[in-house]
Amino acid sequence: MHPHRQSPRHVPRSGPRLRRAAAAVILLAGLLAPLAATPAEDTLGPLLDALATDRTATLAFEERRDDPMLEFPEIRSGSLAFDPPDTLVRQVEGPRGETVHIEGDTLTLERRGASREINLNEQPALATLAGLFRALLNGDRETLEADFEIEVTGDMEAWTLELVPRDRALRRMVPELTLKGADGELRELVTVEAGGHHSRMRFEPPQYAD
Repeated sequence: MHPHRQSPRHVPRSGPRLRRAAAAVILLAGLLAPLAATPAEDTLGPLLDALATDRTATLAFEERRDDPMLEFPEIRSGSLAFDPPDTLVRQVEGPRGETVHIEGDTLTLERRGASREINLNEQPALATLAGLFRALLNGDRETLEADFEIEVTGDMEAWTLELVPRDRALRRMVPELTLKGADGELRELVTVEAGGHHSRMRFEPPQYAD
């Protein structure tokens, strides 16, 4: 499907830390709003129109992460929130819980009582991921197409959106993201990461603030 992509032979020493931050950003994609079932030849346009939202939304998720170094997959649950126009928050429950907060050009990661800030202007790959979700939630097709190779299959009632980063640094960390929806809702996000890691998230319907 994308014959020019090649799997990296190694990950730089700084890779694991950036991969964790990148994965945290990726999970925020779950805030995509429910889709209205609308037949259309150009599915991407209506899809982005439907995903765009100006309301604060929160939804629950369950994630399965597979690591080739571990015997069993890691199962995590938590919640995702989007506060327009550019604030994204992910909270993971349990003893290994963490919170990722993105606002403007700053990503803040809180874990086990410690907090770390990342300036997205200094991390172009992470900035592209943050821009991805803002583009989706704001219906910004121009930004989406500038940053990713896009393939859409299906229709508004059952669709698949495959994204491949154009940025080489990001592609080394996250070769591909696949979003799937059915019956007018986002149902699943599959993320392929470097080193054989991948995750599969399943979503509950979003809850909107009054």
